[in-house]
Amino acid sequence: MTLTLSPPVKIAALCGLLAVLLIPGGLMFMGRSSGDSVASTALVTHHPFGPGVTSTKKTATPPAQITPKTHKATPAKTKKHVPVAPPQPVVDSAAVQAALTAGLPAPLAEALGRHGAVVVSLYDPYSQVDGIAFAEARAGAALAGVGFVPLNVLSQAQVGKLTAQLGLLPDPGLLVYVRPATLAVKISGFADKDTVAQAAQNAAHAS
Repeated sequence: MTLTLSPPVKIAALCGLLAVLLIPGGLMFMGRSSGDSVASTALVTHHPFGPGVTSTKKTATPPAQITPKTHKATPAKTKKHVPVAPPQPVVDSAAVQAALTAGLPAPLAEALGRHGAVVVSLYDPYSQVDGIAFAEARAGAALAGVGFVPLNVLSQAQVGKLTAQLGLLPDPGLLVYVRPATLAVKISGFADKDTVAQAAQNAAHAS
């Protein structure tokens, strides 16, 4: 049996055959072009660019930290302050002996051997008022620059000789003696430092 194809059918069959042959090749070509394009794009993306840029990316190394040297401060040498003791008054042995001969207590006689005038504070160690008077008498003697001797009225060894000479002693009380063994001032009761200093200076100048 002989199959005869009409001209239109032959054309259609020929077109189909061409399509079968051409379509796979075209797809392969397109895929290759797409891959080349992606590869080319990838290469361009990862390439460094710009002036002075090298092809290899270098990682910057952070500079080493330099620890500053600390200089220990050397303390300045200070001269040690040596306290200088005030010069001790020269003891006049003759004045001491004269006061002892006159019957004055030994502490008062020794003070008169060092100073021309001496303030004597008579005090009761158990009295608060006497404590204040004692401090004022000592400060007044320092202001006047004369000697100072405290005598406890409750001690027979300290005030016995003065009691024998003067009778009952004031408490608180103040006596100012000048060489050789003269009682220049006697104050009964409280006296502030200014009063004491003035009395001592007057007695020292009068002697």
